[in-house]
Amino acid sequence: MNTIFITGSSSGIGYETVKLFAKNGWKVIATMRNTAKGEELGKLPNVEIVKLDVSNHAEIRSVVADVLAKHDVDVVLNNAGYGLMAPLEVPTEEQIHKVFETDVFGTLYVNQEFIPHFKKRRKGIIMATTSLAAIIGLPRDGVYGAAKRAQQGMMESLYYELRPFGVAVKTMIPGGTKTNFQTPLNDSTGYEEANARQQEYLRDGNPEFATAEEAAQTIYRAATDDKDQLRYCTDSVCQKLYDQYYMMGYEKFKQWFYEKLFK
Repeated sequence: MNTIFITGSSSGIGYETVKLFAKNGWKVIATMRNTAKGEELGKLPNVEIVKLDVSNHAEIRSVVADVLAKHDVDVVLNNAGYGLMAPLEVPTEEQIHKVFETDVFGTLYVNQEFIPHFKKRRKGIIMATTSLAAIIGLPRDGVYGAAKRAQQGMMESLYYELRPFGVAVKTMIPGGTKTNFQTPLNDSTGYEEANARQQEYLRDGNPEFATAEEAAQTIYRAATDDKDQLRYCTDSVCQKLYDQYYMMGYEKFKQWFYEKLFK
């Protein structure tokens, strides 16, 4: 039985990913800050609910050591995330630190604890849920986008470090996704019309954003396809926007996107 360790499992993409891997016969170590939110997941076969706050470095060390003493983990998914959307001058120092502690340092420290395990076994996969905001700069995403770009860059560097040991590194890139992702600050003051147009762009003509279930399917495929592939857009709309960005080139996209939002 293969084993996957997932952070941020209490809702959204993490929650659906736990369900899908368990359904397909995997042992799932589903971690979350509030284990009460994992009550239903804990009823699934081969799912173990573990308390973990990825902003707590000491807790990461303790939890990973305990898990590895019991399980031969095949895949790690850094999925825990925390976001905010606001003009850059608005977030407080505390809010900014919270985003980076979860999205950047949480991923970094989880990776550090698992890397020796994967190097020793010379196989496995380390994954992270990043964001389209790690690729395309978006208004009001200055803090969140910076954190996600740091996370994406970290994972891409890790790809080169771990490939000689037979260990894969993969990033899951969601665009707009219909989840209850934590965004405690969502301030569009002064950018109301641009924000509405940006939401339309991210939906690409669809009435709603892509589902967390679709993202979970992509994550499962990435964990089982044996491909040397680093980036996976988690839904078809995200893939379309990602491709458009690279095909246009940054300078042309920048001008096109500005006019789309503000003119």
